Amino acid sequence: MKPQRPARRRAGRAGYTLVELMMALALFAIAVVGIIAMQKITIASNAHAKNIAIAQRIAQAWAGQLEMDATQWRTTFGTGWLNDANTWQRPAHIPARAFGGAFDGLGNPLKDADVSRARFCTHVRMAWLYPPAMAVGNNGMLRAEIRVFWLKDGEVPLDSTTTMCSEAQTTAQATAIGLNTERYRFVYQTVGIRQHSQI
Repeated sequence: MKPQRPARRRAGRAGYTLVELMMALALFAIAVVGIIAMQKITIASNAHAKNIAIAQRIAQAWAGQLEMDATQWRTTFGTGWLNDANTWQRPAHIPARAFGGAFDGLGNPLKDADVSRARFCTHVRMAWLYPPAMAVGNNGMLRAEIRVFWLKDGEVPLDSTTTMCSEAQTTAQATAIGLNTERYRFVYQTVGIRQHSQI
């Protein structure tokens, strides 16, 4: 009789080695870090797109308000917010219309007393295209430029002693804000405001 040899261990035993587990964990960690980074970019992009959409809606609302002022512009000039200053200015809140230059994070108008909550602010600049004193009467036309702006993430207003949309903003401050693209984001809209003929 032949002596029996001990049974050989099977070479293909089921299970994972420690090296295989470590490699799988490393690949999983890399994938998770990539997904988290992608989510951060997606959240930031969505917030930026939302701010642009709100700012565009505010600019359109301002264009509508100025066009509404033009319906009263027949012989006398300067109804509502219409003027020919040709400088950037922060328009005042008109209580009868519940509308002004400051807006909250959802684009709702704020009273001047609530500007500390303002997330968006508006500046308006108007200049003559056709002065009403031309040969053809009641044919005046203004170009109104509307600028809606808000602070970039982590930034503070130019003047740290006032809010971003202070009702006491000077023309010089409004001009300085428009030049400060490192601190603010902007949406611009231009609209023609035409004098209505007297009926």
